Parts: sequence; C-alpha cells; structure tokens
Amino acid sequence: MNNPSLLNQEKSNTPLLGLYLFLVPLFFWAIALFAISDALLFWIKGEAKYEQNILKEWLEEARVFRKSLPELIDNYRKLANGKNTKVELLQDGLNQLVLVRREEIYQHLRALGEPPTKIHPGILPLFPTFYEIEITIAEESDRPIRWASGFPFQPEQSQILEYTIADNAKVKLYYQLHAYDRRRSIEQEKLSRGRWLFLVGAGLALAVTIQSFYSYFRERARFLQSQKVAQAAALAEKELLAQQLVTKAAEKDSVELRSQMYAGVGIMAGSYAHNIKNLLVRPLDLLRRCTSNKALDQNTSSMLGEVENTLGAVADRLEQILRAVRRQDDKFEPVRFDLNELVNRTVSNWKALANDKWKIDLEITGQTEGEIFIKADPSHLQQILENLVFNARDAIFEQRLALREQARSQQINDIQKSKATIIEAAAWRGRISFSLSSLLNNVILEVQDNGAGMNPEVVARCTEAYFSTRRESAIFEGLGSGMGLGLSFVQSVLDKSGGKMTVSSQKGFGATFKIQYEMAL
Repeated sequence: MNNPSLLNQEKSNTPLLGLYLFLVPLFFWAIALFAISDALLFWIKGEAKYEQNILKEWLEEARVFRKSLPELIDNYRKLANGKNTKVELLQDGLNQLVLVRREEIYQHLRALGEPPTKIHPGILPLFPTFYEIEITIAEESDRPIRWASGFPFQPEQSQILEYTIADNAKVKLYYQLHAYDRRRSIEQEKLSRGRWLFLVGAGLALAVTIQSFYSYFRERARFLQSQKVAQAAALAEKELLAQQLVTKAAEKDSVELRSQMYAGVGIMAGSYAHNIKNLLVRPLDLLRRCTSNKALDQNTSSMLGEVENTLGAVADRLEQILRAVRRQDDKFEPVRFDLNELVNRTVSNWKALANDKWKIDLEITGQTEGEIFIKADPSHLQQILENLVFNARDAIFEQRLALREQARSQQINDIQKSKATIIEAAAWRGRISFSLSSLLNNVILEVQDNGAGMNPEVVARCTEAYFSTRRESAIFEGLGSGMGLGLSFVQSVLDKSGGKMTVSSQKGFGATFKIQYEMAL
C-alpha cells in the first residue's frame, strides 16, 4: 500500500527539484563565461590595450639624457633617501643634487610630451596629443613631478593611462589620439561587438531558461504521472479489498445456506426414516409369527428367516439414521470400533448387488490382519464408505458409456471385427477395491476405481457442495445420482471427526480416495 507520508514528501520536494534544475544550467553557463572572459575582454578592448602597451613601451624605453624614465626615477629616489654611498656631500649639496635630479625627470617628461604635441602636431601616424604627464613617488606623494602642455582639456573627456613604472613610483598620462577615422571605426566596431555579445548572451540566457523550464515541466509531468499511477494502484487495491470482503460475505452466506440445507435434509431424512420404521413394525411381527410356525417346510422357513433378517437390518439402519439426525454437534462423542470389520460388512452388503446389477467387481485387495480400532461415528463412517462406492459406481458407468460410444464410432470395414469390438466394450467390467494399511500411528483406507477419472480442475472442486459433472449418470440410478452432495458430505464428516482425505485421479484412468484416521489405543 502506498505511504501517504512518502507522497507528501515527494510533493514538497517538487519545487526544490524545479529550482535545482533551473540553477544547475545557470551555474555551468557562468563557469563557461568566466573561462572565456579574457578572450571576450580582449575582443572588446583589444585595440585600446594595444595602444596602451605602445605608450607604456614609449614611456619606459625612450632615452633623452642617456637614461630611461624608470632609471631616472630610481636614481632620484636613492638620492632623496640618502642612500648614495659613493661620495659624502654636505647637506646643502645633497639637497641641490636632489633638485637637479628632479629637474632631469621634468625635462625628460617635457622632451617626451612637447614634440608630438607642439612641434609635430598631426604628423605622427596616430596624431597623439599629450596634455599632462605626472610622476608620483610614494615617499613624496604630496609633491608629484608634473609636466603640462598648457592645452586646455577635461580629464573625463581624455584618455588616461596610469600604471606603476618603477618601484614605489606611478606614472599618469592624460592623452588623446586623433586618428579620427580609425577611432570612429574602432568605436563602431566596439558597438557592433557589444551588440553581438548582447544578442549571444540573450540567446544563451533564453536557451538556458527554456531548457530549465523544459526540465522542470518534464519532471513535473513525471511526478504527476507517478502520482496517478500511485492513486490508480491505491484504487485497485481498495477495489480488490472490497471484492475480497464481498467474496467472504458470499462464502459466509454459502456456509449458512449449506448448513440450512444439511439441516433440512436431516429433518427430511429423519421424518422418512421414522415413517418407514413405523411401517416395518407390522411386517416384522407377522414374519416372527410365521417363522415360529412349526408346520412350515424348511425351505420356506429359511426364506422367511432371510426376509426377517433383511428387514431387521433395514430397521437397524433407519435407527442409525434417526440417531444421526437427532444428534447435536456439540454433544458428539466418537466411539471406538473396528474399522476392519466395518469395511468387511460394507463390502458384503453391496457385493452381490454390484456384481449382478452394476456389473462391477467390489473387493478387498489389501487388509491388515487383526482388528484396527479408530475413534469415530460408525454410522457416519459407513455412510462415507457407501458414498465412495456410489461415487465410484457413477464414474464406472460413465467410463462404460464412453467405451461403448467409442466402439460404435470406430470406422472398421470388417463387420465381424466391428461386432467383436462392440461386444468387448459391452462386456467391460468395472472394479472398486478397498485396501487398509497402517503408517506409523495412522490407519489409511484406500478406495480405488477404474472409472472415467477427473481432470485437475475437477479434483480441486470435487468436495464442494452441489458440484457435479455426472448429472447424466442419473439415468442409471434414478434422480439421486449426480446431485453433488456425496463427496461434500464425506469431507464434512471427516472434518468434524478428525479424519483426512486426499484425492488423486487422471482423466480416463480412474480415481483413488485415501482416508486417514489416527489409531485408537
């Protein structure tokens, strides 16, 4: 059965799953953009960096007084910090020398800035104009060395190059390149590149968004589908449970109906037995008078004695039926009796009828020597044996009928051979055998026949009430045959008395019923 807490947990995890599916692509796209950021920046600002690298090389490598600007700055810093150990000068001389070095840096800046700005304007390839060059030393940050062209300019409208040119020294250059056509094309190219980057970025963002939403809705659809499957399974389980309850109620009603049916059959049987027993009182009395008459010849007296014994047996059987009908289940007390004797008596009672009328050999094939005592109801067990005999009789009748039909349907050209086949089928005899054996502390009674047999489906249901496949056999023994009550009665009695029964059969090869009881000491 589906767990509601698991379903609720899945529902609560769905928004987190959607957020996860949305953030994971963004995370990977961010890593990809970071990896190509340098290439993108060079693509956008590569021209400006190229120009700045040229200006840096010009500032660092140009030599006006046989020294470059970084060398001049380094000498000035050493002298200003008093680290010149070659000569020792007076303090005034040292200060004078520092001013000279400072003036050299200024003149160097002036020599760098004035030729392209004032002497040769518009002649150099890039048409540079330098508005101001400023050197700031860390120890003298409040006194920068500055060269200015004197041209008016706005710092925010000019280009600025600022970087560290030497140890603890920075240079700051305000300039403007006047290659107008080239600058315009560069600006337009930068604008075009920016647009392309914007379009690519927007496309990537849109693709990531679409992919994220697609993943989210796909997972959402899967989750909803799993919910539907779970609900369908729960509904099917609920319907199965309801069906099981209905089946149990039907079984209960069937048991009650069967109990009522057995009660009705018992009452009816008791009524018939009582009436028949009353009717036998007068004939038995007349027979006793006749047999006591000494004037009768021996043959007549013997036949009347046999009739008297038979009617007496019928009366005893009716008395047993009455006791069985009147007995209450809660007062059932099994009796210790000899099963061997009961089997012999049952076979003796029905053997002549089976041989003469049914054309069946009723015999005992295996029997344990001596007495075999069990605890059960003798009358019930005798009815069990007789029901098994009747069941085997009906199966043999079916087999005999099937053999006759098979013989008649065979296409044999030889008339004599065909007649012989039919006669052989008509002469076929059935066989019902009883066998008693012991296993450990149990007695096993086996009843076997060579009748029509049963398939596995019929074997599984043969002890159900009103289940029968032999209704057509009623033509042999009246309307009582094939009603589906014989084996169900046998199973019911065995269940109440502690016996067990197993059935084995194969279609066309007879059946074997094994009844097991515990021996009574």
